[in-house]
Amino acid sequence: MNPKITTSLAFGLLIIGIIAVLFIIILLGRNKKTHYPNFFRWGHRIAGYAFFVLYIFICYLMSLKITSDPVTWTAKDVVHAYLGLAVFPMLVAKICVVRGFKKYYPRLPIYGMIVMIALYLTVIMSGGHFLLTLARSQYIVLLQRGKPVKVNASEGRKVVQTKCSSCHSLERVYSHFKTEAEWRDYVARMRAKDPLRLSDLEELQALGFLIKNLGIDEQKMDAQVGMKIILNKCHLCHTLERVFQQKRTQSDWLKVIETMRAFDPQLLSDSEARQVNYYLGKVLLKQKTDS
Repeated sequence: MNPKITTSLAFGLLIIGIIAVLFIIILLGRNKKTHYPNFFRWGHRIAGYAFFVLYIFICYLMSLKITSDPVTWTAKDVVHAYLGLAVFPMLVAKICVVRGFKKYYPRLPIYGMIVMIALYLTVIMSGGHFLLTLARSQYIVLLQRGKPVKVNASEGRKVVQTKCSSCHSLERVYSHFKTEAEWRDYVARMRAKDPLRLSDLEELQALGFLIKNLGIDEQKMDAQVGMKIILNKCHLCHTLERVFQQKRTQSDWLKVIETMRAFDPQLLSDSEARQVNYYLGKVLLKQKTDS
């Protein structure tokens, strides 16, 4: 499920819980009794029922996510899950007090506040963190099935770091610069090996991150991209000093690039080779006046 929806449900649960606790505190805790006890009593009951139903529904959604996602949890996810599960026995204890242990009824506000503290920590740890990262996220617009879609590239970084690293090192990913079509083909091939590894949303987010940060625009030559490719690729065969201490003509650099590609055809794609050649021809070009 979309994290925006689950975050909205979580904050909705927190708001309902706050209302339920507030009503019972007003009903039982005020020095001067309220003039509308039935309103607060029934308001507390209705909010309590809604809270319990929504809590069970969210637990069901989280169980689906846990069973469908094989990736190892982070420490934050573990603490979030334990706090969320701790709410259940506290709810059961509170219901038991209401139904069978009337002499503990005056303590219900305390039980309610304990539940709310655990729920608050649970929601803020996950939902609050999600909203903060959402506000600071980078976005990119991609065409998906012919329609422009705004993609969160920052969430895509997390997908790449957690999902791609389970099969190979991230260096294998970050060392490449590809066009949008090449990245789409690359991600599609990776997903075909394990269709359950990525959801459609995660695939789109990963594409957004890769295209925004490691993408090549075929219509635009970028010296910075060419330099990054050289730094990532050329040192695999020889020192970088061997590159940067030389100056050659444009045609000579092109011959060097093709010679290197002949040694390792997988070293550079056609688009990467063009970017490297542009950088070399722009920065390390031998002028006619050079001897």
